[in-house]
Amino acid sequence: MKFSINHQRSLVGNDLVVEIEAEGEERISHVTITLDGFNLSDDAIDPPGVSYERQFLQAGDASPHLQHQLTVLATDPDGKIKSADRRWQDVT
Repeated sequence: MKFSINHQRSLVGNDLVVEIEAEGEERISHVTITLDGFNLSDDAIDPPGVSYERQFLQAGDASPHLQHQLTVLATDPDGKIKSADRRWQDVT
């Protein structure tokens, strides 16, 4: 699976876009997204699909030098999990 995670600081929090593209015979049946240890989404995809996109506006906190971790878990219909992780620090 190919993951794309984009973030941009907003006036309040962060604007986030998460995209997942399955490869070959892969399918996506479930996606869980957490930011700084807090659950942003827990999405079941039925029927399983080949792509997923989700946008979050003004998610979490933002302040100078605050560090963030966004974790994405994608599960296929057989229960196999693939993950992606993005870490960044807010600038002044």
